Amino acid sequence: VFEALAFFGATSDAGFSQFWRLFTPSLLHFSALHITFNLLWWWVLGGKIENRIGIAPLLTLLLVAGTLPNLVQYYLSGPNFGGLSGVVYGLVGYTWVSGRMSPEKGIGLPPAMMGFMLLWLVLGFMDMFGLSIANGAHLGGLLVGLAQGWLDNRKKS
Repeated sequence: VFEALAFFGATSDAGFSQFWRLFTPSLLHFSALHITFNLLWWWVLGGKIENRIGIAPLLTLLLVAGTLPNLVQYYLSGPNFGGLSGVVYGLVGYTWVSGRMSPEKGIGLPPAMMGFMLLWLVLGFMDMFGLSIANGAHLGGLLVGLAQGWLDNRKKS
């Protein structure tokens, strides 16, 4: 599975003509806890977005936050990574901005939850747990989510 889905350069046959490798590391997980934690966030936050405003913004976020943060992660640590964490942080950023800009949509993120996710991001960069954490994907996903949330919630004049 890793050979088929890994980022460019992680395996010898992962050539640049295989464009899907920009996204597919988002599908790789290296433990049951890793995939469970990510899917729980996908279910809770992604479900809010889908149920309140539809599937199109959620799919856009999945594709963009599942691709651009992988590039950030690659440039920070190389090709050996995986996980939906960039998308999860994209959901976090999107729901937080949406709650601030358009509270009537009902997809906001409680301040304590945003604080926890930001704390986790900072602790990941500090390498306090001795874990291999995709910090670039987390940060890239958060920025993608904030940007898409802002774009989707701008007030039309």
